[in-house]
Amino acid sequence: MKNVNLALAALLLCGTVSAKESDFAEKVYVDAVKQVAEMQDNRITFEQNVTINQGTIQIKADKVVVTRSGEKGAEVMTAYGKPATFFQILDNGKPVNAHGNSIRYELKNRLVTITGNAQLKQEDSVVKGELIRYDINKQKMIAESKGGQQQVRTEFLPAQVENFDKPADQKQQGK
Repeated sequence: MKNVNLALAALLLCGTVSAKESDFAEKVYVDAVKQVAEMQDNRITFEQNVTINQGTIQIKADKVVVTRSGEKGAEVMTAYGKPATFFQILDNGKPVNAHGNSIRYELKNRLVTITGNAQLKQEDSVVKGELIRYDINKQKMIAESKGGQQQVRTEFLPAQVENFDKPADQKQQGK
């Protein structure tokens, strides 16, 4: 039964991560010390202290490269840093924090890919791996290790596992 609860807790971490829909109707703002636009390549590079904001989504990095395939809304933002960070408040009001050496955010596909020392944290649960993909539309997360040499690690607090099947009002009261 304990293994079933752990499996269900893993699904809870991955499956209930529902992005704030209003974020995607918001404008995207990028602030940086330097910006280089390469019009022929449909690419803009932002450098030094880069911050991207879209609603509750916030990405921070040393460098961000934005490319557009020509299709409206098909921008891809790739953030690089030591680490680059991603933050969002979900529809349930809970924050999600992530970081890695690079974060790729595909606006149209609503796909976030974190690579290199990737970590995704929601409340006190943490998933770590070499690569983490989060499909916002499908509410699906995939974490992978590096060439089978390492393993993906997920950490839960015992209280979260024990309270998994309790309604939210009972969790707050500690029943």
